[in-house]
Order: sequence, then structure tokens, then C-alpha cells
Amino acid sequence: MIKKFIVKNPFQLFLTILLPFLLSTLLVIFVQSSFQGRIFEKFALEMVYNQQKTDLQHTSSNVSLMEKTANSVATTAFFDDTIKDLLYTDIHSEDYIKYERKLQFYKNIYPFLQSIYIYNGHNIQAVPSMNFIYDRSSFNDQGIFPILDDIRNNKTHSIILRKIPSPLSEPGSDDPDAFIYVYSYLFFDSQVQSGKVSEAIILNISEEWLRKSFSSSDQSKSRIFMIDRNGILLSSDSIHPLLSDLKENEFIQTINASAEPTGHLRTDVDGVDSFVTYAATDVFDWKLISITPYSHIVQDIVKMKQKTYLLVLFFLIGSIALSLYFSRKLYIPIKLVIQNYNVFERNNTYNKKQDFLRKMVYLDEPASTDSLEKQLTAYNIALKPADSLLIILIKLDHYAEFCSKFNLTDRGLLKYGVINIVSELLAGVYKHECIDMEEDQIVVLISYSSAELPSRNEQLIAQFQEIQANTRQYLNLSISITFSEAFESLAGLNHHYLKTLDLSFYRFICGHNSLIFHENLNILTDDFKYPLDQDKRMTDALIQGQLTDAKKELSGIIEYASTYSFTLINSVIIRLLLSIRQAIEVLEANYAIQVNFNLNIYLAKVQKIETLANIQSDFLDLFEHLSMELEAKKENKYIKLVEEVAQIIQQDYPNPALSLVTIAEKVNLSPSYVGKLFKKHRLISITDYINNIRLLSARDLIATSDEAINVIMESCGFLSRSHFFTLFKKVYGVTPIQYRSQSKALKGEDDPTSTQP
Repeated sequence: MIKKFIVKNPFQLFLTILLPFLLSTLLVIFVQSSFQGRIFEKFALEMVYNQQKTDLQHTSSNVSLMEKTANSVATTAFFDDTIKDLLYTDIHSEDYIKYERKLQFYKNIYPFLQSIYIYNGHNIQAVPSMNFIYDRSSFNDQGIFPILDDIRNNKTHSIILRKIPSPLSEPGSDDPDAFIYVYSYLFFDSQVQSGKVSEAIILNISEEWLRKSFSSSDQSKSRIFMIDRNGILLSSDSIHPLLSDLKENEFIQTINASAEPTGHLRTDVDGVDSFVTYAATDVFDWKLISITPYSHIVQDIVKMKQKTYLLVLFFLIGSIALSLYFSRKLYIPIKLVIQNYNVFERNNTYNKKQDFLRKMVYLDEPASTDSLEKQLTAYNIALKPADSLLIILIKLDHYAEFCSKFNLTDRGLLKYGVINIVSELLAGVYKHECIDMEEDQIVVLISYSSAELPSRNEQLIAQFQEIQANTRQYLNLSISITFSEAFESLAGLNHHYLKTLDLSFYRFICGHNSLIFHENLNILTDDFKYPLDQDKRMTDALIQGQLTDAKKELSGIIEYASTYSFTLINSVIIRLLLSIRQAIEVLEANYAIQVNFNLNIYLAKVQKIETLANIQSDFLDLFEHLSMELEAKKENKYIKLVEEVAQIIQQDYPNPALSLVTIAEKVNLSPSYVGKLFKKHRLISITDYINNIRLLSARDLIATSDEAINVIMESCGFLSRSHFFTLFKKVYGVTPIQYRSQSKALKGEDDPTSTQP
């Protein structure tokens, strides 16, 4: 069933093989995307939790600081003599201003205080306020008295959030802006059996100030608020008003039930899937809560998933489109390969037929006509013994690379593919047989009755050019094709095969992917004279490092030899290798370099090279290598010579006779050559270099000794005073005498024992 399907529709078979691969690839991508999405989501939650925990801990520190500050203020005020007067004695109205200023002073230095009350059991003093002192019935903030009268539930040093009238508002006003929220800090020291406070200091802390101290890294998306142990809202929230009772909320109950100081949970908050982080404050058993919509946390991850799914969709669409395209492109060759392979698998006739055809090509004396005809019929060969025939020899280009890239089985299958392309395109046009001659050769025998030369037969040429094109397109192989002369019968098969094989070696000149006809080769037959003069110029250029000239002479020799026979070209290449070997030996002896060149290895390598262009390229690469080795050696030699010249100058600069000429004599080279070489490597002429060395020595002696200028000048190699003074001033900007004076002055400033006039 499968074989019938293969033969019937290889296009569908191709899709059947490819689609499971595509689907498995998609499954892997989706699984990996889901797995990575969970990891990224977990990481994002951890990052948000750490950030929100830090924010809440910072806010908790602010609350603790507020409590400590309020405690400090209340304690300080309690022990203040002025405040004690208000707590324990009645004051005269003429002293109101003094006490009011004292309370106002406390409020002013602590910006978080909204107001301060002093209560002595009968009266209450308030800052800021309209009248400063009130009795219990006339004070606007009547809500403070039930708190002070309930000492059992309202302990000293406790804080209570409450709504109070603005101290400066009119009594009984219904304006919403006339009321504000404050945190009332209670401080009292008396022990009252009645449960009422007799003397107390009340610090009203601004709710707005505490709200501003709440820290959030993303206030646009997160809500931060504070609750007490009973679930009462103690700070402003965008959804619930202050003092709202939140204890019925499930997440509040979970938080209150937790024994951990900090933690997080994911739950529904006010109908929104949210990530909740909480932290306990250090005082009052309050808890800070941060709520962030879960969608905000994972929005980047969701976008990443959407992009991944979109990419997978594009991948799927593109893969299917490419599959359809290549299926159509590969339909014909794959169909032929599968069909012929199945035929080959069903019986061994194909192999026997190939063996017979190869023997027929190799045998010098074929069997008798009757015996040969019977064998041709037995193997279902379309050719007849008496047919006029043509041999077409196909050679695989780049055969060494082909062998290294594919194993023996794959090479056989690819050659089988070439044979199928030939059979498909020649079917119905010529009676033919294809013979796998092993190695890189395929022989095509065609029945050729035309009197026209193969090189003039446009239909034949077009057929084999199409074979070349299809082989390159479908099998990614390049082939060269050689055509024999037409001959009368199978009796001359071996002779004409050997002639065609010799002719095929002219691919060496024609190049890859060529069509080779004997009549189209312009091969000179006159005596060949090896160009000894060009050979000598080439070797001389190599030895002298003249790469361009060496390449030019090499190209000329090869171009000249390419007009002769293949055998002669081989001998020229061997002569070139010997000449190059001789030049390398001279270079190794003269420049003490070691060139990696083995004549035998190179000869073997040349025998495997298929085209003249490749051989020439290989020679040119060798020339480049020799040139680089030679340049490196010469460069090293030049550097040593320049160093030697510099050392001579350093040692002999006091000699007035020292010059470029005397230095050149010491190194046994011409002055002009030494001068050019020194300037190339030191970027300064030898004369200027000598003067610089002399000036440096003279400058140091002038600065450090009391010798006369003329004596120093002569000891440094200068003979002319005017010349010395001119050079010195040009380099240092002052005359030698001025330089000495400046040096002494600087030395006097640096000497701690010197005295100033």
C-alpha cells in the first residue's frame, strides 16, 4: 500500500513527512513558551513583592518615626513649666498670649502637628483656635471628651484616627471642608479611679502629612493604605473613605490571621484580580497593605506571549508555503528517483545491466554480433549492435569536495539522480543508455544517426545544457560534458570511450560546467619551447620579493602553455613547481626563513586540481605567502639597522665630525639608503636626530653645572656658537644663558634653606 502511494503521489508523501515535523516543532515552541511564561510570571511577582515590601517597610518606618516624635514632643511638653501651668493651675486672661505663643512654638517646629490641646479636667487650651481657651461645653471638638472620659479603652501613648472640626472654622458649620481627619496622640500621667482623664496633652497629627509619607514605586497602579487590628481603615484610599470597616473583606481576614510580619497573596479585591502585599508596623499593631492589579504585573509577559504566538503563526504559514513551493519544485526529480529506486529494490536487474554495460565499454574485443544482440535484448537495452552511436561523458565537477561532503551511499544516490535527469530529458528524443562508470564519470550512449557534427547540433546541445541546469538546480551539482565523434557500431565502443576520456581532461582548460567538443579545441601542434626567460624572471622576482612581477610572469607562462595539449600543460606545471622550489631554496638560504613547501605533496595536490584557473590561484596564494615571509624578514632587518644607527649616534655625538656619511661608512651602506631608511622608521632625519641628542646633553649640562657655555657647546659636538644658540633658542624658546638663569632661579625656590632678598 505504501509503495503504491509512493509511486502514485510523491508530492503528498513529501507533505506527509513534513507536516508532522512542523506540528512537532510548533508543539515544542508552545510548550517552551508556556514554561518560560510561568518562569517569567513567577519572577515578575517576586520582583513586585520585593519592591512593594520595601515600600511598605519604608512607610512603616515613617509611622514609627511619627510615633517616636509625637512621644518625644508630648514628654518634652509635659515637663515644660509653662505647659504644667496649663495642666494644673488656672491662668489669668492677661497671660493667654504667653501660653498661646508657647504652644504655637511647639506646633511650628513639628510640621506634622495639625493642632495641640492641653486639657486640665475643666478647660481645654487649643492651638490654633479662635479663643485659645474653652470650657467643655464651648469647645468645637466635642469628640475628644468621650475619648478622655474612657481611659480604659484609650490608653496613654495611643493614637486614634478621628474627624474633627477645623480649629478655625465657625462652630456648628455644615461645610464639609470645615472638618478634617487627624491622628490624635494621647498623653496623660494621672491615675484616675473614675476612668476619666484629669490632665492630658493631645497632639493632633495631620492625616494628610502621614498620607504623603506613604512610599510607592508605582502609585498610578498600586493602592497603599493602613488598617488597625480591627480592620478599620486608617489612611486615605481611592475606593473606601477613612474609618471604613474592612474586616469583612476576605483578604483582610487572611492578613489579620497571618502570624508573619510580611507576606503576599493573590486574591479578588473589589472585583479585581489583585496581588496583595502586607507588612506590620512596628507600633500600634497596625498593618500596611499594598494592592496592585494582577493584569498590570503580567502585562509585559502577556505581550511577550502574544508576540510569540504571532511569530509561531507566521512560522507555520511560512513553513507551509515553503513546503508547497519546494514540493512542486522537487516533484519531478523525486518522482523519478523514487520510481527507479523502487524498481531497483524489486529486482536486481538494474545492477546486472550496469555491470554488463561497463564490461562492454571496457572490453577491447566485444562479443559476436548475435551473442551481443541476445544480451542487449535480455537486459532490455534499446540500442542495437549496428546502430550509429555517440558517447557523452559526464564528469562531476569539484569531485574532491563532493567526496568529502558525502559518504559512499549518498554519492551513489546523487549520481543516480543525475542519471534520472538525463533519462527524463532524453526520453522520446534519442534511444540511449546511461552507465555509471564509478568515480566521477557517467557515460551516456545515444543512438546518433545524424550526419551533423555534435558541436553543430543545436538540439543536442540544448538538451545537455538543460541537463546541466537541472542537475545544478535540483541536486546542487555542477557537471562538465564531453562529446565523442559519432562512430558506426558497438564494436568500436572501447576505443572511442578512451578517446573521449582523454578529451574530457581538457576541462582543465575549458573550466567547470563546460561542453567539450574535439573540433572546438584550438590545440597547437607545433613544437613547444619552454619559456626559460619568463621562468627566470619569475624566480628572480620571487627572490627579490617583487610579487606583482612574479604573478605576471607566471600568468604569461600558463597562458602560453594552455594553447597546447593537456600532456604538455602537465609538464609545464611540473617545471614551474621545480623553479618555485629552487627560488624557495634561495630565499631560505639568504633570509634564514623556513617555507612550508613540499614538492611531492604539491605534485599530488596539482593532480587533483580540475581547472587551470584553480592551479593558477593556488600558485598565486603560494606567492603571497612567500612575499609576506620575505617582507617580515626584511622589516626585522631594517629595524635592527636603524637601532644600530641610533646607538652609534648616542655614543659618538660629542664628535663634531659625526654625520650621515661617517655613519654610513660604519654600517657599510650608502648614505642615501641609510638616510631614507632611518627617516622611514624614526620619522626624523639623521642630522636632526644628531642635533636633538646634542641639544639634550647641552641643556642638562647648562642646568646642572657652572661650566662656560662655549665649553659645554664644544663638549656636545657643536663648533659654531651662532648655530648652537640658534638651534637652542628654536627648541627651548630661550638662549642658553637665559635657560641657566631660569634653572638657577627655580632651584633656589625649591631649596628650603635659601633666603629671599
